[in-house]
Amino acid sequence: MKKVIAIIVIILGLSLVGFGLYSYFRSQKPNAGLKVDTTPPSLVFVDNVQIGQTPVEKIFKSGEVTIKLIPNTSATSLTTYQTKVRLTSGVFTVVRRDFNASDSESAGEIVTLEPQPDKVASLAVVTAGPDSASVLLDGQPQGFTPLLVASISPGDHQLTVTAPGFITRPISAKAIIGYKLSVNVKLAANPAQAPSEPDLATDISTPSASPAPKVTPKPTPKASPSATLQKPYVEIKDTPTGFLRVRLTPSTAASEISRVSPGDRFPLLNESAGWYYIKVDLDATASGWISSQYADKFE
Repeated sequence: MKKVIAIIVIILGLSLVGFGLYSYFRSQKPNAGLKVDTTPPSLVFVDNVQIGQTPVEKIFKSGEVTIKLIPNTSATSLTTYQTKVRLTSGVFTVVRRDFNASDSESAGEIVTLEPQPDKVASLAVVTAGPDSASVLLDGQPQGFTPLLVASISPGDHQLTVTAPGFITRPISAKAIIGYKLSVNVKLAANPAQAPSEPDLATDISTPSASPAPKVTPKPTPKASPSATLQKPYVEIKDTPTGFLRVRLTPSTAASEISRVSPGDRFPLLNESAGWYYIKVDLDATASGWISSQYADKFE
């Protein structure tokens, strides 16, 4: 009888071990997707193993992998790209890269979905360069990177990431309930749009030196009375200069795009610490940032 019991115990033990091994190997099956697309086409290496040429779409085991992209062209000298990404079970992670002669002039993004306990769809946007880039979601300002939007509608969305001196990057992505849509963006520097600095070496005392022409921003049309504006809106207060500068981003170092006058009222679109984002021209889509120190908010 004892021998029979011992045999049964052994059989049960082996069955449990076999089930455990089965479950382990089943969990090690490829279950996370990776899509890579580049301009121009490039060779794709995952953990130092070449998997093909872009566009590439393949299934891997979930977990962190190292991706290396080598442009497959001899026309110009283009910089390679290497990064680490975490592949999530049941999710396709998308890597896009537009190559250029240097890393600063190259652009791209990594888009993925991360499971979250809340039954909502959320959005996280960070930039590998530059810091504090402006983010629009379906045309509506959301703030500056690093950005977290706790809840967005599920479905397809259009992101627009901008920064002074960089090329605007449009990104299409899909949000799903129960996941955080995570977007890591790299903008390409645009030297042609970089703000110029004054030439401090100019000797203004030299009679023959011609003064640099003064650039005056285009004046903004007078805003409508507050009765025609829906809240929230702002009213410009008196300033020491008699006007208030409207800037491209919420920084005193940002480019000046327009000027507004005390008493003018404008729709309030967004806020950042110490700054208001307003619709400058009521008859167009022009918008910019003003210092909240010189504006009253009505909501």
